[in-house]
Amino acid sequence: MLFRSANGSRVRWRLSVWPRLFLLRPVAWVLGTLRLRRMEAATLALDTAPEPAVQAGRGELSVAGERLRQGLTGDEQALAARLVDWVERAPDAEVLAMRPFALADRWGAPRTAVLDTFLEAVGAGLVDMQWDIVCPSCRTGSSRVDHLFELGESAHCTYCDIHFDLPLDRAVEAVFRPARALRTVEVGPYCTGGPMRTPHVVAQAPLPADGAAHLGVPTAAGSYRLFVRGGATGTVVVAEGEPAEVTVSFDGTLSPAETRVAPGGTLEVRQAGGVARHCKLENTAWIDQAATAHVLSLNARFRRMFSGEVLGPGRQLSVSRIALLFSDLSGSTALYSRVGDARAFRLVQDHFDLLQSPISAEGGVIVKTIGDAVMAAFPDEPAALRAALAAQAAWPQFAAAHPDGEGVLLKLGVHAGPAYVVTANGALDYFGQTVNLAARLQGAAGEGEIVVVDALARRAEAEGLLGNARVTERFRATLKGLDRPVEAARLAFPG
Repeated sequence: MLFRSANGSRVRWRLSVWPRLFLLRPVAWVLGTLRLRRMEAATLALDTAPEPAVQAGRGELSVAGERLRQGLTGDEQALAARLVDWVERAPDAEVLAMRPFALADRWGAPRTAVLDTFLEAVGAGLVDMQWDIVCPSCRTGSSRVDHLFELGESAHCTYCDIHFDLPLDRAVEAVFRPARALRTVEVGPYCTGGPMRTPHVVAQAPLPADGAAHLGVPTAAGSYRLFVRGGATGTVVVAEGEPAEVTVSFDGTLSPAETRVAPGGTLEVRQAGGVARHCKLENTAWIDQAATAHVLSLNARFRRMFSGEVLGPGRQLSVSRIALLFSDLSGSTALYSRVGDARAFRLVQDHFDLLQSPISAEGGVIVKTIGDAVMAAFPDEPAALRAALAAQAAWPQFAAAHPDGEGVLLKLGVHAGPAYVVTANGALDYFGQTVNLAARLQGAAGEGEIVVVDALARRAEAEGLLGNARVTERFRATLKGLDRPVEAARLAFPG
């Protein structure tokens, strides 16, 4: 007996009965049929039943919603109203671990705006923020903590039975739930292999020790991840005009590493020998929708509102890539002698404001200031370089408005790569060779220049990122603390 839901799962019931006496077979058939009918009716009733009423304190929720709206302006207030309604009315399963980017995509709203609304909602008492520790294999939360300082350097997934490190850009994700004072959310266990636990898995199958698994390919075009238990991954591109059936071989790694297949086709994963494994095809959009700890560390509102969210003492967790900008002012020492401490200090503070604008516009944050220098972090190199170019382009106007700063010019360096995140002076900070190289490149810059590695300069030229700026010199930079010279380039505006 088959029950189909228009928007949900397919349920198939089968009841087998073996009567003790042959003559009772008709009776067993009738009783069995009646039982199946009742089971089908119960399933239909569950599927069509209205959502249970939310036990939320409406007065308290209204107060929290009003506090939230007071902290926001313009379009953010509309998002605030939508979030209040969602927290009040959405089913428990939808609010147990709310993901801001997933809701933003669902609502058709800007991701950063929705994330900022959630952060303000924490301060307003509407929602609580927690951190999911995400397994790299099943991509589900293996555990959850309330604060970053509770993180260790590794974790264990009982579902996959693996230990894994905790890179902040892949394994630690911010999730939100209604504030406990406003709404009690029922936390129920779900089947470990079910779609509620792993919504990003679009197909899965056992891979025999000496045989093949067959995975149905989604009809939606796009890029998917093929994962074989043990850690092997590959890319599956679903696009029109590709073969309907393709085969990928597994011998510890997947070959080919990238496979192209038609929508609705079949992906065969084959191995010869070895051990039986589990393989699955995953929607990478689910991974992309994670508001990771790394993403939040680059959010100015998070750094301002949650300055206490730092790693534990001595803890250092990695990020696979961070873009850094270092700045310095030439002639600042002479400035203090020439105009006095008070006027020089004011100019330095005003120059911080000048840098803040392009840094924020490009999605970056000022990590710290060191005297008259700035260290800022960005999600990628183009953003950091655009901020550096904008700052240099704005400097002549700034200098004209600050006659005390005659002869004071800006020097910048930009670089990106892997780094470690630590807590320093009570805030999240970065250290490692990428940080050292970014600082050294800035040190090699002359007045009004930006120094970057030559590869970034060539990319910027090819992609038209430089605008009116030009590469004035390509050179081999011998930088303190580095074993080898670095191929670098100087960028500057003409005149």
